[in-house]
Amino acid sequence: MFKKILVAVDMSKMSEEVFAYGCSLALRLGAEATFLHVLPHPTLWRGYEPWLPPEIDVEVAEIARKKLEYYLRKSKENYPELENTNYTMVVKEGNPSDVIINYAKEHDMHLVVIGYRGQSTLERLVVGSTASNVGRYAHCSVLIYRPGEQVI
Repeated sequence: MFKKILVAVDMSKMSEEVFAYGCSLALRLGAEATFLHVLPHPTLWRGYEPWLPPEIDVEVAEIARKKLEYYLRKSKENYPELENTNYTMVVKEGNPSDVIINYAKEHDMHLVVIGYRGQSTLERLVVGSTASNVGRYAHCSVLIYRPGEQVI
């Protein structure tokens, strides 16, 4: 069964829901949960803002980690029984699909939980979808969370 769950969180409006769903799922299954946020590789945005100091990368990663901790606190407020579940918070850099797929494989995850973000047909064709790529290429099962689903 699912004993190691990877929950990918992109810090979008829906992230808090995805996070809470991942917490709840881990609790119900008695699984370990790892919450992963992927920052875009600095070279993608540093070219547009060359004046930014090099230490900004560390600061951005710290902000992402604090946001994950905030989501965990909020989830524990709503579900106090989450206190007894093991969680790991991870912030990585790179292409979100690739990082999620590789992290899941390298850490032998049994399930990936990822949020679905509605995009227009054109956006899906041009940009692609992280959830779609993870669903297609991950070595394990993938649960795509849709907004408005009831937390179990």
